[in-house]
Amino acid sequence: MEFLDRLSAALPDSVTINVNSAAFSFSPNGSEEGNPTPYDVTIEDDGVFQGTWDAWCIDVNQGIEFGFSGINEGADNATYSAKVYSSYEALPGDILQDSEGVGLANPNGLSAVNYLINNFAAGTEVPGFGTANRNDLQSAIWTLLGEDPSIGDLVGDEVPDPDRVSAMVQAALDNPNYVPSFGESVAVILVPQGLEGTDTTEGDRPSSQMLVAAVPIAQLGDKVFLDDDADGIQDAGEAGVSGVTVNLLADVDGDGTIEDGEVIDSVTTDANGNYGFDVVPGEYKVQFVEPEGFDFTDKDAGSDDAADSDADETTDGITDVITMEPGESDPTIDAGLVVEPVEPASLGDTVFFDDDGDGIQDAGEDGVAGVTVSLTGGGANGIIGDGDDTTETTTTDSDGFYEFTGLNPGEEYQVTFEESTLPDGFEFTAADQGGDDTADSDADANGVTPIVTLDPGENNPTIDAGIV
Repeated sequence: MEFLDRLSAALPDSVTINVNSAAFSFSPNGSEEGNPTPYDVTIEDDGVFQGTWDAWCIDVNQGIEFGFSGINEGADNATYSAKVYSSYEALPGDILQDSEGVGLANPNGLSAVNYLINNFAAGTEVPGFGTANRNDLQSAIWTLLGEDPSIGDLVGDEVPDPDRVSAMVQAALDNPNYVPSFGESVAVILVPQGLEGTDTTEGDRPSSQMLVAAVPIAQLGDKVFLDDDADGIQDAGEAGVSGVTVNLLADVDGDGTIEDGEVIDSVTTDANGNYGFDVVPGEYKVQFVEPEGFDFTDKDAGSDDAADSDADETTDGITDVITMEPGESDPTIDAGLVVEPVEPASLGDTVFFDDDGDGIQDAGEDGVAGVTVSLTGGGANGIIGDGDDTTETTTTDSDGFYEFTGLNPGEEYQVTFEESTLPDGFEFTAADQGGDDTADSDADANGVTPIVTLDPGENNPTIDAGIV
């Protein structure tokens, strides 16, 4: 995941949560003995984040009411509205620690929390310091975030080992650029704004304990392939295309629509045409940047989503919205390419009587009918004289006009006017006279013109021959 500060574009602005302590047997993820984390947070809203996730406290100076009946007197089924933030984004000042010690003390430690929750879960061996328990991990998180773990409320009887906690913190600090990948979890910050049905706090100020929730990373991607038969389906033997730029889009401006230009990550297809993005759960689009010389094949052909092409030619290669659930892998987001048709080129013009012998086709100088004109092409390698040249012929019409069409752009061509087919007693006039290439004569004394190459769709109507 690149552009980490923009991951929040895929996160909801707020969710409805309830929180439960692992000390209670009816906590969703198990009892004290079976739950590897101090808390479970349940996100109740419909959407990709709905579910119960492992959680840890951020602030030793705040508490939170639990969400199941019987835990706290007068706080049965406590449910909060909570703002949502990525652990990699710049956070608003309202949630930072105030003069009373409430709030997040060290926001710079949040990215390192990702290393802790993915490498030192309860039961994990800490080299040289034994096996981590859940209160070791909670204490290490507090330490990274600038809190004093000695005054924090811990869950259960497990005692954190100071040396083990220090080793865990140091390991996290030694990996400052750590980014979780598919199969791991990302730290999502939940900031309660007040109990449901009560007045919420102003701005982003936390009303209760802020939490780190571990949400599993999702993954999407697949391949850019060459659709040889242009049927919109990746068939056996159709190769991948390397070096294609693929952009990941999300709703960066928060207007509810994912649009062209809202790029949060970008990769290039590998030697086999494969690409992939590790993402936080949420909604995305993928944009395939069309390589020069190719068009996108038909979208959504056939009935197999794993084999079709998802890039839309009409939206500059952007797919439909892709909704990614926590921990989901979607390896079906493909783009098929077909070779862009090359518009053929053409050349030609006129064989004319140069009545005044000045090498220029003047007004009133007539064309010469029946002259044989040969065109030599460069063949497979496009270069004349390499042994694979091609030849085609035509004859000037009643106005002296000739033309060769369907020519390959970039290939060398050379026109020869056959001297033996000129009217008796005539020869070629002087070449390249005057300054107007559309009116001069291009044939040398033997009727051969210079070599030319043509661009796609180009017509060169200036290759003439005058005779005297």
